[in-house]
Amino acid sequence: MGGAIAQLRAAGGDRLARIDWVHPLRRVFGQSRAVNVGVLFIVAVVGLMLVRPLVMSGLSWHRTAGRIQERRAEVDQLEQRHQALEDRVDYYRTPSFIAEKARAYNMVLPGEQSFAIREIVHPGSTAEFAVARLRNATVDSNVAIGADDPAR
Repeated sequence: MGGAIAQLRAAGGDRLARIDWVHPLRRVFGQSRAVNVGVLFIVAVVGLMLVRPLVMSGLSWHRTAGRIQERRAEVDQLEQRHQALEDRVDYYRTPSFIAEKARAYNMVLPGEQSFAIREIVHPGSTAEFAVARLRNATVDSNVAIGADDPAR
């Protein structure tokens, strides 16, 4: 190739001698720096127009991945709560729980005897109890008249 160029130069090919083989942009757009800067500006703008959607989609993906991670943590927490509630329901269906609640309502199993234990009053406080009961009684009540007293 170098021999062909030398032959053209020797034959008077001035056009070939003026070609700048170092800068291909000058070859395409000419010697003007303004044209070169304008072309570079247009290439940069087009490049940014192509890069911006890629960057935005990458950011969107990152944000979506964060939301997915939050939702997965929330789902795990709700599954644990659901399991705890299912365990609670299973316990409520057991005979031991039913018996426990029945005893709270003074129910007994067949064959058992039930006993009612009344409040045990200390002998020293019986006089205070009687005085307090009389203070709260009205004039025509059974307490004031003494009708509920079995000794009368």
